[in-house]
Formats: sequence, structure tokens, C-alpha cells
Amino acid sequence: MGITVRDLLERPDLQTRLIAGEAGIDRSVTWAHVCELEDPTAWLSGGELVMTVGIGIPADPAGQVAYVERLVKAQLSGVMICEGMRAPRLSEEMLEAADRWGFPVMLTAFEVPFVAVSRVVADANREEEHARLWRTLQVYEVARLVVNADLSPVEFIARLERCVGARLLVLDPAMGQAVLPPKAGVPATLAPALSRALERYSSEQVPAIIQLPDAGPSTIALAVPARRRAFLVVSGRSRRAAHDIVVLRHVATVVALALEGRTADLERRRRLGAELFTHLADRRITPDLALDLLLEEQRFPPPPYAVAALAADTVPLCELQDRLDAHEIPQVALRREGDVYLLLPDTDRARKSLCEGIRSASVGFSERISTLSRVPEAMLEARWALHQAREAGRSFVRYGEPGLGAGGVPLSVELARSLAERVLGAVVAYDASRDGRLLRSLRCFLEHNCSWSETARELGIHRQTLVYRLRKVEKLTGLRIDRTSDVVTLWLAVQAAAALGLGDGGQQLVTDAVSVRATPGKGSRRG
Repeated sequence: MGITVRDLLERPDLQTRLIAGEAGIDRSVTWAHVCELEDPTAWLSGGELVMTVGIGIPADPAGQVAYVERLVKAQLSGVMICEGMRAPRLSEEMLEAADRWGFPVMLTAFEVPFVAVSRVVADANREEEHARLWRTLQVYEVARLVVNADLSPVEFIARLERCVGARLLVLDPAMGQAVLPPKAGVPATLAPALSRALERYSSEQVPAIIQLPDAGPSTIALAVPARRRAFLVVSGRSRRAAHDIVVLRHVATVVALALEGRTADLERRRRLGAELFTHLADRRITPDLALDLLLEEQRFPPPPYAVAALAADTVPLCELQDRLDAHEIPQVALRREGDVYLLLPDTDRARKSLCEGIRSASVGFSERISTLSRVPEAMLEARWALHQAREAGRSFVRYGEPGLGAGGVPLSVELARSLAERVLGAVVAYDASRDGRLLRSLRCFLEHNCSWSETARELGIHRQTLVYRLRKVEKLTGLRIDRTSDVVTLWLAVQAAAALGLGDGGQQLVTDAVSVRATPGKGSRRG
């Protein structure tokens, strides 16, 4: 079955002669492909015969040797060059390299069209085409089973491996981890080899086949046409057996179908998780029902839990959740007031995975949650801890951690809230009703060590406008900015307000907490 380089040389109608690489004339030819690129290997999978008029062959000896070596590494069957066309003089160094590698280099008469060679190869490989059709049908039978959810992820990949006769692995290049089959071990050389290969291309222009010789012989990668960026890595064939790129393209399509199904399920679960977290934060769901939903739909373990807070611009939320899912850390997320809140198990492993996912940014953790009725207060605790982490220049702070304060502000959320509301409540109310900038102006003034000129410059306003605003603050608070004790009180209240999200668009979070405090039997710090 099939045809070899020797068969092509022995056909008188093709008028082809061998000039180098005699040791490789028994190589099988899967296809005859015309290519005038200096590096045609990005578009071939192995086993092909390259036909060229010579445009892509370098003129210098070193370049010609490199050209041959690229074709050899891609496991092509040989190269056929048309005589009397555009090829430069073939150097002795190139021919010696071809002999050394056993790579056939042939010259074909000018009057022989390349299409004649292609037809000879296609006719000889007709039986292989029937086998390819059968393998393709097998691949789409696997696709049918995936759509009907009749295959587990491990069985899915195992069936596809039997179809193509090679080992398959679906790899996420960003995390260097296997997507399918789940929890599969990734060879140490594979992820770095794929990353190095992808560096040569833009994300929009990746070749159909990526050769990965550093990851092992006959190892290639194909982009999976799905929303989640992933690559189908194929390995395990012998050096002489070429991958069937046609069937592998169908396999990549079926893998994309499976990934899209997983992505849709994941997006649905995350959307339901965000809705559940919102209901918990607003106290629109009973703790018992919320716990049942966490255990059944979100695959949470039993309590205790914790709430983590981080800035919304720290890292894309979907990327962070993908990383946590890869480490099997269940979580539900909620965006509110410029921050992201995550409800997740209170374990060292969960905290470590989260901190690794946000790189060098800060994250605040609440106290332990044993009952979900404490979620609104835990959100305040997490935000307060995040404020402390930023003030201390740390990546992680847990609420109530000894020895940490923000400019002397009490660590208790209740005390901080009471101080902020008592001192600045009228200022916040004025800003909300008149779209004012009193609290922002006061904060900026205190942060610039009560410098009128620096504060006005920072705010972009006239000095007299700043004077007017701060006089209004004095009237509303009953405190004076030229009295040291009053300045200290204002500074502490401003810091507490910043930690709790009061003012500058953060009123909602504090309003929620106030409503929790006003509800009988709720807001307790027990649990």
C-alpha cells in the first residue's frame, strides 16, 4: 500500500533522477506538495514530498544545509527540484548533508509538470484514503458520544487515541497544564517547547502544524478552534510513521466541540455562583438553602469558608477562576464597588492558590465563616483586610491579624464603621445629595499633610474652591482642620471610611452592612 521515493525514481514518465540521499529512497510518500517557502515545514506533518522550482532554496551553502536539515527534522520524504528553473547551484555541502541524513534530493526534467507527480502519488495512496475515511468516521462517532454525554473525559481521549494510533494531550499553554484528559501528567519538556514555538508567531497567526522536536520525536501540536486557547499535542508515532494531518484536523474539531461544552457548563455554573453570592450578600436567601446550593451545584466541601477581597483590576477574573479550577479550588465570585469578592473554602491550599494567581497584588481574607449568615459582614472584613494589606505593602492579610492597623484605626469593623459614620456621615450624605466632592477633598488634603497648594494642584481646582470645601467639612463635622486633635479624628475617620468603602462610590457596601447590623439577631461575629 502506498508509494515510495524509489517507485517515483523508477517511473520513466516522471524523468526524475537522484543526486543525493540514496539511503532514504525507500521512504514512503504520503503526498506530493508544491512549496516555494524557505521553511515549508510549518505547513506539513511528515511523509510529504516537497516539489519546488527552487525559489525558496537559499543560495549560500550554509543556508542550503539548514534547508535540508529543516526538511529532515520535519520527517519529510524528500525534495524534488525542477531543472532549468529558479534553483541556485546546489552546493557540495548541501548534497553531503543530504547523504549524511539519508534524505533524497531529486531533479525532475523541466517538461514534467508537478501535477503529474501529485496524481501518481494520489493514485498509489488511494487505499490509504479509504483507511483515512474510515478513521474520520470513527472520530465523528466519538463526537456523537460526547454530545450525548456518553463518554467521560478520560474515555473520550482514549477513543481518539485509538482512532489515530498516537498519544493525545490537550494542553493549555498559559498554565502549562493538561485540559484533557483532566489531571494528566505533562512531560517536563512539553510545555516549555510549546511556549518557545509559539513565541515565533502572533496569537492570530499560528500555523496549522507546530513541530515540537524538543518535546520528543514525531511530536507535533495543532491549535484547537475553541474559545479557550488550547493545543492538541500528538506524539508517540515512530520516526518513520507520519501523522495523518487530515484526520488530526478532524480530531482537533471534535476536541473543540468537547471544550465548548465544558466551557458552557463552566460559565453557567459561575453565573449561578455569582447570583448565589449576590443573594447571600444582600440577605435574600436563607443560609440553609444557600449551603445546599454550594454543596450540590458548586461542588463546595462543607464549611468553614472565608471571603477574599482584591481589586477588580488585579487580574482578569476568568483567568483567576481558571487557575483556581485547575487546582480544584471551588469558588463563587462577585464584583461590587470596584472590588472582587471570592467565597471559597477556608484552607491553606485555597489561600496559597489564590495568592499565586494574583501574582504580587494584595488580597484580604475575612475571619472564618461557619454559617453563611455571616457573609455580608465577612465581605466587610475582607475589604478591611485588603485595605490593611495595601497600607502595609503586603500581598496577604487576614482580618484581625495581630499587630496590623491602618494609621491607628481600630481593627474592629464595628468600631471603624461607627467612627466613620459618626464623624463623616453628614459629609457623605451631602456628597450623595449634591454630587459634591467634600470627602475626596478632605482625604487628599490630609494625605498631602494639610498643604493647601499641593492639594489644590492634585485636585485640579482653585485654592479658594478648596478653602470653601474644607470650611463646609468643618461645618458638617463640627471639627476644625487647624486643630491637631480634630485633624487626628478626621484622619482616623477617613482611613476607616476608605477601608469600609464609604464615600467615593462605595456607599452601597456600608449601607448593606448597616442594614445587617439593624436586623435583630444578625451581624453577630460568632461563627
